[in-house]
Amino acid sequence: MGPAQAIGTCLRKSFQYSGRASRAEYWCFLPVGLILPMAALAMLNQAMPDSPTLLRGLVFFLTLSPLMAVTRRRLTDTGEASFWFETPLMALVFALTSVWAIVGLTNWALDPLRDGPGMLGVLLIWLTGVCVLIPAFLHQFFLGLITGSALFSQMAAPSRQVKFSHRPNPTEASK
Repeated sequence: MGPAQAIGTCLRKSFQYSGRASRAEYWCFLPVGLILPMAALAMLNQAMPDSPTLLRGLVFFLTLSPLMAVTRRRLTDTGEASFWFETPLMALVFALTSVWAIVGLTNWALDPLRDGPGMLGVLLIWLTGVCVLIPAFLHQFFLGLITGSALFSQMAAPSRQVKFSHRPNPTEASK
């Protein structure tokens, strides 16, 4: 499979999370899959600089979907359980949410008319929020980094013919 064919296949199967993906398909699509969300967000920022955060998040995850789908299909192809794909993904979601919350809380706290000249109440709320959100961000960041590195190295593994089953085979007699 050539690069153009791999890119076309991954874009066609953007929302297909079942099946298999070869090493060539995954590695040829990886650069495109990483650039696609960033390019889409840059174009959205150019077209609508004041676009809502919800719209930005929706565009980000819609354009990240082809990479998530090919990663899950590649994991299945290597014989690994596809739930290993979800840990780095959730770490990414929670880390981005923590950053968004820290920025929002800081913007709220820096409003000069919020709490009068002393601003002690706002400072205490901000400090409490930041003391909770920064460790949460760091935890999710390092969890995502570690599990993402393991997932990334798994993508280089050769294909294996493994059938996953979480139930006993009904055709075998129980002993």
